[in-house]
Amino acid sequence: MANRDPALDGRIAAAARSEFLEKGYSGASLRRIAERAGATVGAIQIRFKTKDALFRGLLQPFLDEIERTFQSTKVEYWQYPPGERLAFLEKSMTMESEAILSLIFDHYNDAILLLCRSEGSSLADCFDRLVARKVAESEAFFEALDARPFDADVLRLLIDAQLHSYFQIVKEGYERDAAKDAMRTLMRYHMGGWTALLNADNARKGGEK
Repeated sequence: MANRDPALDGRIAAAARSEFLEKGYSGASLRRIAERAGATVGAIQIRFKTKDALFRGLLQPFLDEIERTFQSTKVEYWQYPPGERLAFLEKSMTMESEAILSLIFDHYNDAILLLCRSEGSSLADCFDRLVARKVAESEAFFEALDARPFDADVLRLLIDAQLHSYFQIVKEGYERDAAKDAMRTLMRYHMGGWTALLNADNARKGGEK
C-alpha cells in the first residue's frame, strides 16, 4: 500500500474487507469498494494494481500469522528427544489444535475471507497447500521415528480430515467456546485413531523380527 493518505488507506481496507465478506472475491467489485471508501478506482489502483493484489494485501498479516503458527507448532512436535516424541504426541496435537483455534478466532473475518470467500483469487488453493505442507511435515516426523503405519496417500486423507474440521468451524459459524469443546472431542477421536495405527505398526514390526 502506498504511503499516501493514511485515512484513505484505512477506508479502502475497511471497504474492501466488507465487500469481500459480503460478495466473495469473485463477486466483489473495485468500483463498489471505491464507492464504499469514498474514493476512486484509480486511488485503489495506485495502492493495489489489481483486485487480487488488494485481496492478498488485506490478508497478508493473517498469512504471516499462519506461517508463525505453523512454525511454532512444528517445533512443538520436534522438541522432545526422539525416544519420547510418540509419548508426547497427544500433548503436541493438543497444543497445535489450541494454536489453530486461537489463530482463527483472533482473526475471524480474515479466516472467513481466506477459507470461505477466496474462490477465484490466487489464495483459493491456500487450504490445499496447508494440507500438503502438513502431510510433508508429518511424513518427515514419522520417518524420523521409523514409524510408517500408512502410505502417503492414506496420510493425506487423515491430515485432510483433521484439518477440515477447522474449515467447518469457520464455515458453520461456531462460537469460540463451542469450537473449543468440539475440537477437544475431535482431538480425542483423532488421537485414538493415531494410537491404534501406531500400535498396529509396532506390532507388525515386532512380528517381523
